Amino acid sequence: MNQFPSRQRTLLIAGIAAAVLLAIILLAQNRQVDSAVRPGTVAASPAPASASPVSVSGLPLCSGVPVEVREAVILVRANGPYLRPRDDGDTFGNRERLLPAKPNGYYREYTVEAPDERFPGPRRLVTGGQARLGAEPETWFYTADHYESFCELHP
Repeated sequence: MNQFPSRQRTLLIAGIAAAVLLAIILLAQNRQVDSAVRPGTVAASPAPASASPVSVSGLPLCSGVPVEVREAVILVRANGPYLRPRDDGDTFGNRERLLPAKPNGYYREYTVEAPDERFPGPRRLVTGGQARLGAEPETWFYTADHYESFCELHP
């Protein structure tokens, strides 16, 4: 006994085929975007074709970071105003030991806006080597997952 009449079965098969085709197309587009830079993001450090940035820390270089990272870099260089004035610029302890080992006080952390997350969200900039607030950091790192992983940023 047929569960669907012939016309309904044909429409059902055509609908399934269209859904599978659409999924394949979307997957292919997503792979192309992943290999380039996602819309709404900027490359972390555009370098001249002759010289590509090199990771000094041994961590992967950041690529395709959100635009908000670039905005946070500007705020750090200008010494604020920060998203969390009482916390941003404080010492980052590197308790996870994912960044290169340095003396206590070497690293500072800053909140990076995450529009789709509850404030303050998981994004952070961690800088190193500032003798004082407002000084240009020697090193820059970014974490999108609240210190579970880092990449080296070349702003």
